[in-house]
Amino acid sequence: MKTRSVLALAALLISATFAGAQAPPPPAPGTVTPRPPQSFPAYLQAQYATLKTNLMGAAEKMPADQFAFKPTPEVRTYGQLFGHTMAAQYAYCSTVKGEPSPALNKDLEKVTDKATVMQMVKDSFAYCDDAFAALTDANALQMITQGAAPNQRQIARANQLTMLIVHGNEHYGNLVTYMRMKGIVPPSSAQ
Repeated sequence: MKTRSVLALAALLISATFAGAQAPPPPAPGTVTPRPPQSFPAYLQAQYATLKTNLMGAAEKMPADQFAFKPTPEVRTYGQLFGHTMAAQYAYCSTVKGEPSPALNKDLEKVTDKATVMQMVKDSFAYCDDAFAALTDANALQMITQGAAPNQRQIARANQLTMLIVHGNEHYGNLVTYMRMKGIVPPSSAQ
């Protein structure tokens, strides 16, 4: 009797194992399949990739003769917006990397020709790529030092990279306005 119970239990466990291993049925038409969970680092990496696509596309789409364009005298030119954005991007990533910014003592806002702006954008993203790639759940909240003495402060690594995305998107919005004024469809709308 005891042997039969053990065999029955074993058969039940094996059946349950095979039943659980089968693929779930496909969702019914019209139902929404939930997306898998996304970690905070993976979210930031995806947002960074979108920013990179949009800024590179904005540099590519504007004709070379329009990089000195500015809608009013009080605002930056199209090229100066890129210089400002990339200088800040270098600053954010250099803090994460714990090294001086490659843009330190360079006035990137003076760059106005398309070829130089495009190279500056590529170089800035190449510099920041590994800072985002190295972001993990384990180090996202690690405190790093921002600024120089006497104004130093501690900030979480992910905060610094979040600010890069926020600042980049803020100025991408400016670039979109300039593109629209010139009849150009921005990269984020063309996708």
